[in-house]
Amino acid sequence: MRIVGTKYCGHDSALCLLDTKQKTVFAMSTERVTRIKHDYLDITPILGAYQFDSVDYVAHSYNDFEDKGRDGELREKMTYNKDIEKAIRSIVNPTYSKDLRISRAEKNRFILKSLFTNFSAVKSYYGAKYRRALVKETPEGNRRAFTNYIKNNFNKYKLYPKEVFFYEHHLCHAIPSYYLSPFNGGEALALTIDGQGDGFFSKLYSFKSDTEYKLIGQSSADFMGSGDRYLSIGRIYNYFTQAMDLHPNSDEGKVEALAAFGKADKNLLKQLKGATRIDKESLSIHYDIEKISPFYDIDYLKEQRASMGDENFCAVVQDYLEDTIVDYLNLAYEKYPINNLCLSGGVAANIIMSLNIYDRTNFKNIYVLPPMGDDGLAIGSAILTALEVGEDVSWLKDYVMPYFGDEYTREQVKQALDGFDNIIVEDLKNTWPEEAAKSVAEGKICSLFHGKMEFGPRALGNRSIIGNPMMENTRQRINSTVKRRPSYQPFCPSILEEERERLFKDSFPHKHMAIAFRMKEEHIKNLPCAVHVDGTARPQFVEEQDNPNYYRYLKELKNIMGYGVSLNTSFNLHGRTIVRTPQDAVVDFIDCNLDELFIEGYRVTCK
Repeated sequence: MRIVGTKYCGHDSALCLLDTKQKTVFAMSTERVTRIKHDYLDITPILGAYQFDSVDYVAHSYNDFEDKGRDGELREKMTYNKDIEKAIRSIVNPTYSKDLRISRAEKNRFILKSLFTNFSAVKSYYGAKYRRALVKETPEGNRRAFTNYIKNNFNKYKLYPKEVFFYEHHLCHAIPSYYLSPFNGGEALALTIDGQGDGFFSKLYSFKSDTEYKLIGQSSADFMGSGDRYLSIGRIYNYFTQAMDLHPNSDEGKVEALAAFGKADKNLLKQLKGATRIDKESLSIHYDIEKISPFYDIDYLKEQRASMGDENFCAVVQDYLEDTIVDYLNLAYEKYPINNLCLSGGVAANIIMSLNIYDRTNFKNIYVLPPMGDDGLAIGSAILTALEVGEDVSWLKDYVMPYFGDEYTREQVKQALDGFDNIIVEDLKNTWPEEAAKSVAEGKICSLFHGKMEFGPRALGNRSIIGNPMMENTRQRINSTVKRRPSYQPFCPSILEEERERLFKDSFPHKHMAIAFRMKEEHIKNLPCAVHVDGTARPQFVEEQDNPNYYRYLKELKNIMGYGVSLNTSFNLHGRTIVRTPQDAVVDFIDCNLDELFIEGYRVTCK
């Protein structure tokens, strides 16, 4: 059976195709196809980019048709909003996210020009706006409209699903965090944490087995009356991000990184904690609206930032997140003493929070879903559909690594390379991992493109930029001339699993760069670019069965340098998405000023 689960539209929209007969997973986020970071368009660009032979069922990862949570995800008007967005895309024709950051006046100029060059798009734009204005929404109408909208879009690509399912947002986070974890089949708690979805920002589930689970705690994302003012941990972190003049729902990692350089202001942290209450009986987090309101006032937050400095300001919200979640989980453990913990939701991308959970709770077996954000909802809704129609999904636990994307043959790659006249191509065939290691050991900054693409925000060796962590200037070079991003952002290492206990004080075999561990002092001086200012590193521990070619690369590094450690960051220019196609790879290789590109056995350099 072929089941397509989706985060159908909105921030980080994505698609996951489960083939229960072939026991395969294909997953792709819209942003990888459009190269618009965190794309909010619906998944039709994915349907257009790939040939899906047939689809039996489709699912979406929201089910609040009454819009009780006020997030508007399943309102009938949303379907017209998506048509409006698609028309604007056709009019503006953006290449990257920055091309969509235009003023209303600029947008109107594009529309005026398109009256003569792209009239059909202008007609679609105003037609959708007119039809949206006529809508009178009801829960039944919302369900009918969204079901028809999804079916009609699939039909355009000659795909005819029998039925469209809708599942609760947080359950779609929790389900893949359990089914893809090593705890699948046994007991585990699964905690979801995000900004909001279907009226909640966090839920806690207890799994007894792969067929038995129950909801044991939930925290409402109460709406405060305007804009995106929802009471939630994730939203508070968003507001601190915005107060730092960064992009909310995108740049929270920068706040986390900068927090390591500061010390939380005690008074502001006390004020924030004083507005928060954890109910032990219901395992829910609540807010005092009067006390929390200042933290939804950007002017107030910017005043606090100015008074205490950026680093200390960021440390406030980071400490608040860590302490709140640790306190919550310790209370949960008292009621449900289960040692295995699964984490998902956008807030689960916070690696220092996960380290604090490991250090300060009894949960020593932790699995963070690699696509922890809303893209991972696509997997969750696909699994829930499979369970509902009686399909076996026990085989999912065999997928240890999230290499769920597409791959390209050497012939396809060579054809793409032949389309560029400003590069030199050398065919290394099967020796490329060792050659890549030699180049990195010499101090070159290189990129890798091989095998199936990763699904989720982390590059795990298949679409990666790699460098030598032992050289002092590697981090500075990548930040300033390659990625062109703030200097305070750390890079993460890929490390041979056999090196783990040698290098880290306390850790477990984590493979997905979703939690930090503290490196031993004697190795920090030898690996200065692999460690953040607080002495932590966010590693990917690699075994041969995980990724044989990447393992060979790390083994050769160890032979040459004495450490099986490589810097590993996503293969893209800052502000762009991870490269998907060979053409993307060459464009970003050139734009990033990289020394060498290793792409399916070919070494590429610039002329």
